Amino acid sequence: MIENESIELEAPKPTVEGAIASIQALAEIRGRSFSGRHPELGKMIKCAICSRRHRSSIKCEQKFKELHIEEDLETGEKEIIYATVPKTRNGIVGAAAFKGKRLKPHPNRRMLQFIELVRELLPNEYTEEDLAKARKKARRKLSQKLGRFGFLPRKSAPQKKEANVQSV
Repeated sequence: MIENESIELEAPKPTVEGAIASIQALAEIRGRSFSGRHPELGKMIKCAICSRRHRSSIKCEQKFKELHIEEDLETGEKEIIYATVPKTRNGIVGAAAFKGKRLKPHPNRRMLQFIELVRELLPNEYTEEDLAKARKKARRKLSQKLGRFGFLPRKSAPQKKEANVQSV
């Protein structure tokens, strides 16, 4: 008959070098980013296909619109014809690449007044000199109407601060 003997194993005793190495390893792991600590998940990317942020481990697939199916009568092969993107900068690269400040911004209220006044002052047929003169006149009229420095509004007169001086 075999008796159940329990064998007691001693716990390993940590050495000084092992303790230092474990502290350094834990500090190095804590210093990593989330994707560094979990490499199986992958980094966060801005996906050009679905235009969302997600992990690099997720693979997106482009889906194209089917226009029609062409069938070759001789061989019987079917070929799917997909819709093509227009050959514009937004169609090729995407509109997100060009977001931001306009190249030719819309005129503001004061500039619209200036344009309207210039058009009133110009004759039907004009030269570059006539245009320059009309712009000068319009600028003068608007500066008289609106205030200093061309189109800036009039500054109110600065209010004088009264010193609190008590007469003795």
